[in-house]
Amino acid sequence: MFALGMNYLNGWAMAAADGARKEQAEWPPHPDRVFMALAAAWFETGEDPAEGEALRWLETLSPPDIAASECTTRSTVVSYVPINDSSISRRAPTRWEGLSVLPEHRSRQPRGFPVAIPHIPTVYFVWQTEQLCTHREGLESLAAKVTHVGHSASLVQAWVTDNDEDVAVPTWEPTDGLATLRLRTFSSGRLDALTRMYNKANIVEHQDLTKQLEDLKRKGNSRSVRDERSRLNALITEKFGTYTPASLRPTPTRWQGYAKPVDTETPDVPRSIFDPNLVVLSIKGRRVPLTTTLRLTQALRGVLMESCPEQPPPEWFSGHTPEGSPTTSPHMALLSLPFVGSQHADGRVMGLALALPRELNPQDAARCLSAFLYEPDTGLPREHRLFDGKWFECQVELETRERPQLNLRHSTWTRPSRVWASVTPVVLNRHFEGSDRWERAAESVKDACEHIGLPRPLEVLLHPTSLAEGVPLSREFPRLPRKSDGGLQRHTHAVMIFDELVQGPVVLGAGRFRGYGLCRPMDQRGGRRD
Repeated sequence: MFALGMNYLNGWAMAAADGARKEQAEWPPHPDRVFMALAAAWFETGEDPAEGEALRWLETLSPPDIAASECTTRSTVVSYVPINDSSISRRAPTRWEGLSVLPEHRSRQPRGFPVAIPHIPTVYFVWQTEQLCTHREGLESLAAKVTHVGHSASLVQAWVTDNDEDVAVPTWEPTDGLATLRLRTFSSGRLDALTRMYNKANIVEHQDLTKQLEDLKRKGNSRSVRDERSRLNALITEKFGTYTPASLRPTPTRWQGYAKPVDTETPDVPRSIFDPNLVVLSIKGRRVPLTTTLRLTQALRGVLMESCPEQPPPEWFSGHTPEGSPTTSPHMALLSLPFVGSQHADGRVMGLALALPRELNPQDAARCLSAFLYEPDTGLPREHRLFDGKWFECQVELETRERPQLNLRHSTWTRPSRVWASVTPVVLNRHFEGSDRWERAAESVKDACEHIGLPRPLEVLLHPTSLAEGVPLSREFPRLPRKSDGGLQRHTHAVMIFDELVQGPVVLGAGRFRGYGLCRPMDQRGGRRD
């Protein structure tokens, strides 16, 4: 193991995650940005061969783990800064024209400077390899030359260490599945690509030829001088045409998903067929009531189906076989995450979630959902508009905050508990009649628990009112139409009591794939109830 450590000397990092827009601060630093800082130090200090070999070795390694604290961001304020010198400065100016190139006389353009303020200003990039000894000297020398990462005002001190005790525990790990973050990383050939973009050889050669041409203009107009000027002009035209060579802006070459380290201490408890790692989408716009769940998930499903790169989408994604018939295998469920469970809860939808089958290959999930979740050019969360006439108009995007609001956290909906209460009504699988209809309906809910892989509850209580504060009455929710004949299915709120801890998400009943039957853990201690 070895790590590249960086301490932000000003206590903040100035870098834009959204490229030229410069509206969103980047944190944690992208590994490719750090590699480019190392490469820039190499270009500007003589391109030492040992340092170059260390960089070429570094680019062959797998993406690093990252140890970075949480951060706050400074509100981006538009600043008006002087533009670069005008063309006047490239010729002999008059007195007043010369004054115009001074900063106070130049025109100004709006610029943004997004800043992230980490709680701890030290970051580590950690590689699990034992080959550092060969390139240690070159990498240490190069790290000592790095002065900034991102904006030139974002000053850093960098160093190399292979002492485990000096390195913070990684907070982000590369993943091939769905990720909370997508960061730019580097791979083999990155240094050569940056060398071509930096274009130093052509820039230096053009400057040398241009200087020789300017020197000749001061030597008179003899025939030999004219011939030499003609030769130099022809050489410049042949090599560079009419353009002056310049350094190009580096472009991203590879995106890598990053996620929080997997918690290996999760208790071994019964789980449903759904993965407890929900894909959470935050929602913004006009207030959306929980009773619009069916319409909301229908609108979300339409956007998901349209954005899937595989057409027709696979069974786990769409819930249908390639022939169009309903699948019998577990598939993705769409859920509304409301503000419920507290004294002032009002039941509004705070976010949406995708509950994926627990046995789904993470790479398959990433392949089908990445186009929906991320912008292709910046890797930032992609915003989608959901609209349904008078019912709602809102925007959703992947929730990436370190500490989102309580009802947007995985654990709020999936932590182990013995008592679970519905926040959207459970749709009963059939219509019950007779004096014992509620007992039989309760048994059908117990069957629904077994249907999603959970043990049979000890007891099920059915009631029009939810046990969770802020949830509307079951009759306020639109009834789910039956697919076979269009008839309306009955639903009710439910409380399930198990004789052991079970882990969520718990989503029950015929409407579970469309947001109905979502339950919330109610055992506050996660232990035995008194």
